[in-house]
Amino acid sequence: MSEMLAALYMRLSREESLQDAEPDSIVSQRLFLMQYAQMHGIKVVAEYADSGVSGTKWERCGLQDLLRMIEDGRINTVLVKDLSRLSRDYLRTGTLLESWFPMHGVRLIAVNDGVDTGAHSSANDYSPIRAVMDDWYARDISRKVRAAIYARQTAGICTAASLPYGYIRCGGEISAEPEKAAYVADIFRSYAESRRLHIPADRLNAAGIPSPRCSESGWSTATIRRILLNPAYCGALHIHVTEKTSYKCPRRITIPESGQIIIPVPEIIPRTLFDAVQAILAEQAHTARHVHWLSGRVICGDCGSRCIISSGRLICGGKKRGNGCRCRSLPVDALLRQIADAVHADGFPADFALLSRLVRRILISDTQLTVFVTYRKPRLYQKADMYNITK
Repeated sequence: MSEMLAALYMRLSREESLQDAEPDSIVSQRLFLMQYAQMHGIKVVAEYADSGVSGTKWERCGLQDLLRMIEDGRINTVLVKDLSRLSRDYLRTGTLLESWFPMHGVRLIAVNDGVDTGAHSSANDYSPIRAVMDDWYARDISRKVRAAIYARQTAGICTAASLPYGYIRCGGEISAEPEKAAYVADIFRSYAESRRLHIPADRLNAAGIPSPRCSESGWSTATIRRILLNPAYCGALHIHVTEKTSYKCPRRITIPESGQIIIPVPEIIPRTLFDAVQAILAEQAHTARHVHWLSGRVICGDCGSRCIISSGRLICGGKKRGNGCRCRSLPVDALLRQIADAVHADGFPADFALLSRLVRRILISDTQLTVFVTYRKPRLYQKADMYNITK
């Protein structure tokens, strides 16, 4: 392909969009790149953009579409304003510049940085250093944001994006919503009397009371359990409960209770009732449950809902709630065996315990699976060929 067929890629992070940074807006980046393309006789055949997305994230819709177009051989040139628009992860940037783009015959031009992999330029020699500095910038911003949030939390300011059911934020104050607070108190009393999670759930559903998330399936025993376990209802709202392991990694770890921060909130139930309910929950074994490592990592490709594990099968959560999704269930054991075999073929031991560290996300539809792993591009499988599926 001798003619330069280029795609523009623009990106704006959430922080930059909040600052209304006009020089780095998507519109400004597009105008800047189009002017450059016209001046140098480059034919632009596609444009991709990611707005409000950090450069440390790899699974950006616009970027992934761009990479797929390159794999299809439809473009041979990529234009970006600077390397930080492409990525702020120096490992990813280095892989693209030094390996992936050359392997696919792609020329990358980062205009402001003077980087042009199709020309002999001294600026190309400094691209690894620029990638490290872009990564450092993201690391520094993350550290400052975390410090600022923690300072607000230790000062007694609630930084939670959402409050427990029954509470409302009025300016800087947290107060109880009288109607919902009454439902919460009834949940605690009903469970203390019946010792069954479904009793308060059935009562609320029969009365037509919307659930906290207003789901079509209404109140569930899982929702009741979450409310009963929350100490906020006896006046102690716990924040800083989890934190990300890294600014690049979405995985979160639970902070020990000694490191959590407690914000005083209006009491909805007395402490004696809360303690009594906790004793019953422990006695009824409603507090202990095993969470499979696949939980939260499997997404339905048909409706976008998270899949849940029930009776050894992966089931679309949206379908279970009655949203009309037709994606069929999938046996968990069969899925794990197939992925283990594929990982083994890629050179890793066929160890089920290793999968939890290698598999990032799984996208499941009625016809195929997309498995996102930590060491390579997504791998596609035909779902009907892999499993003996029954409705």
